Amino acid sequence: MNKKITTLVCLGIFCLGAGISARGQSAEEILGKVDAAVSGAAAPRDMEAVMTMTITSASGAVKTRRLRVWSQAAGGGASRRLMKFLSPPDVRDIGFLSLSDDQMYLYLPEFRRIRRIASHNKSENFVGSDFSYEDLGASAFSLSYAPSLAGQDDATWTLVLERKPGSDKLYKRIRLVVSKEALLPVRMEIHDNSGALVKVEEQENGRAGSYRVPVLIRMKDVKSGSRTELVMSDIKVDRGLTDEVFTQRNLQRRAQ
Repeated sequence: MNKKITTLVCLGIFCLGAGISARGQSAEEILGKVDAAVSGAAAPRDMEAVMTMTITSASGAVKTRRLRVWSQAAGGGASRRLMKFLSPPDVRDIGFLSLSDDQMYLYLPEFRRIRRIASHNKSENFVGSDFSYEDLGASAFSLSYAPSLAGQDDATWTLVLERKPGSDKLYKRIRLVVSKEALLPVRMEIHDNSGALVKVEEQENGRAGSYRVPVLIRMKDVKSGSRTELVMSDIKVDRGLTDEVFTQRNLQRRAQ
């Protein structure tokens, strides 16, 4: 029988557990494994892929965009990420570069300028999608959030992540469902500073070489009713990407 041994503290709709599961893993240990699979030792050293972005408004209007994306483990629980739009023409060559939580840049080819994303602008939507700049960052959860084990079943753990004091993360609380097989998120319920549910993200994971990686991510804006789906294809891992890929100079180059 698989019972959770814990002391419960109830906050709103959540009962937060500070204990250890019957399988002997604490919330901190589980989150550490997630961080390792997302951007740490168990993740690809680097990855390149094509991404199809489909934005669906609350009224049902659909926009489809294609991007090329590159990522690289940067150590210390962080990743570097470069995204460049390939189509349609009105967004072609717009680029986004994330080096850390406080170093994010947007390249706008129409103006031939790079804009640094200030902390107070991280809540803005990325090029009309339901992903904010904050959502596109790639730092380890455990750097900014304290986890509690809220439950589990045969396939998943459910953690509640509370923002640590002093963190400048946009979201106060995240209810995170983790695949026990892939050690990757499969669902996130995202709450703002008031505690209100603002977004729900769902993720499907697949294989790339010996790794488990996200292959489909859906983000829904609870208030507006719009949603954005990201589908990854042509995934290549451990390519030996150089530091030059993740520079402002390369951000301005035309994507191929």
